[in-house]
Amino acid sequence: MISEAQAKALVAELQAGWNAGDGEAFAAPFAEDADFVTVAGQHARGRQAIADNHNRIFSTIYKGSRVSMTLAQLRPLGDGLALMHIAPTLEVPEGPMAGTMNALMTTVVDDRGDRPQIVALHNVIVRDLAQAAGVPAPAKEATT
Repeated sequence: MISEAQAKALVAELQAGWNAGDGEAFAAPFAEDADFVTVAGQHARGRQAIADNHNRIFSTIYKGSRVSMTLAQLRPLGDGLALMHIAPTLEVPEGPMAGTMNALMTTVVDDRGDRPQIVALHNVIVRDLAQAAGVPAPAKEATT
């Protein structure tokens, strides 16, 4: 079973790779045949495809961005596998994705080899769908 310290080290490695704008460093904690589903629903298979896709976004829509990642949950699944939820906050300085975004990464980690590796990651942007569709937030009750 992956320890909390090992899980936090994987999260730190992802964060450092992103903040360096380095797709290879970002993809290093992934298994050779890992699956990655992006926030846009695109599916990359394999560490090299994950690295290539991230190098592309690091030089375009997420150029100069910074991320802060937190381990939100670690739960054993059995047989050397664990579920991790990672909560990133992304700051994008300019361009079509400019601003602050919160995400949630559902991650499966395999701890049966030499070191823990991510075998699957599904990334989503956290949004209030009603608010995104232009539905006003409910009024707060007045307190007396």
